[in-house]
Amino acid sequence: MKVSPQWVLYIAMLSVGMGQSIIFAVLPMLGRELKLHELQLQLPFLNLSIEPKELAITSLSALTALTFSLVSPFWGRMSDRYGCKPVIVVGLLGYTLGMALFSGVAYAGLVGAIGGLGLYILLLVARIIHASVMSAAFPASSAYMVGLVDANNRAKGLGKLSAANQLGIMCGPALAYLIALNYLAPFFVQSLITLFAAILVALMLPKTDVVEKSLQQPKKLTYWDKRYRVYIGVGLVVYTCLGMVQQTLGFFFQDTLNLDGVTAAKYYSSAMVVSSGAMMFAQLFLVQRLHWRPQILLRFGLPFMMFGFVLVAVSSNLPLLLIGMALFGFGMGFTGPGFSACASLTVAPNEQGALAGLVGAVAGMGFVIGPLLGGFLYALDSSYPYALAGACSGIVFIVISLRSLPGEVLSEE
Repeated sequence: MKVSPQWVLYIAMLSVGMGQSIIFAVLPMLGRELKLHELQLQLPFLNLSIEPKELAITSLSALTALTFSLVSPFWGRMSDRYGCKPVIVVGLLGYTLGMALFSGVAYAGLVGAIGGLGLYILLLVARIIHASVMSAAFPASSAYMVGLVDANNRAKGLGKLSAANQLGIMCGPALAYLIALNYLAPFFVQSLITLFAAILVALMLPKTDVVEKSLQQPKKLTYWDKRYRVYIGVGLVVYTCLGMVQQTLGFFFQDTLNLDGVTAAKYYSSAMVVSSGAMMFAQLFLVQRLHWRPQILLRFGLPFMMFGFVLVAVSSNLPLLLIGMALFGFGMGFTGPGFSACASLTVAPNEQGALAGLVGAVAGMGFVIGPLLGGFLYALDSSYPYALAGACSGIVFIVISLRSLPGEVLSEE
């Protein structure tokens, strides 16, 4: 049976998206079940005790996202040098094994075999190992997709790939309902799904041609390259806002609606389904039909994100929270593919993998800053992370609306 390369990539990104949303949906409540928010850190020689509270939980994602950010450019360059397919397989297998390792450590904490600071350190090490390898899948898949489409259809191609990822994010929270059986059941099922995706890629995805690329190895790209640095800045802000919201929203549902951990995970999952559904509608139906330049997609999506964040900040009931998440998802449906396509139009074909690595690193860095900043702000007031995300989205929209963006002329040709 022959499967098109696009569909193999869609399935790979769907499985990765499911894994992302499972972590976001379960980790806040799992962290509280493991009593990580009750940690007390003693500073030697200073006789001081620090209680990080929810920041201890969000820092797990933040520090592993830092790993993702640091390693992703390496995997992007490897996909340019050795081809995208083997790098995608490595990333998917790394996800499977890394999740198994993290689940094993979490299980030891749930049964009381280990706790406190020791448990936190082991969970952190497991997540760092996980992120180091699974970070290969994203830049390699993006670079592979760029090679399948021409410049005029790049936003559409990357939009479909992003939509597949969002479909996974939408479906992933359905697995969160398995925490009624056990907090780790969703992780186990997700590992099997990602393993299936890795086998499918290994068997069905054609290899990319690396012979020609080996004759013109690109220089190592930097974040400050004037060709695309404005998009790096936009991406950092967007993904920082996303990290702030996704990593604190579980707490927000539990505290605002006065829910227990299991019910909060289910409500959060429903919100992610609504958000991802709106995102998919934008990417699969509107982006594909409007034929807008990537820069227009970027400018159109940001105001919807802003209003969505602000509505979440002032919400006190489930319907308003769901509407806010829908607005945010709809806006991200335009902003995501617009950002990726804008950046890809500024570099040569043999630099696409390296650039995709930088784009992945920027997303990872956003999930370093976002959870840490969100956890800190949440401890001050539960609405602060979403209010700040709305303000930042608005500022970025104003800045990019007042200037001509790199690649804008090229995208019109």
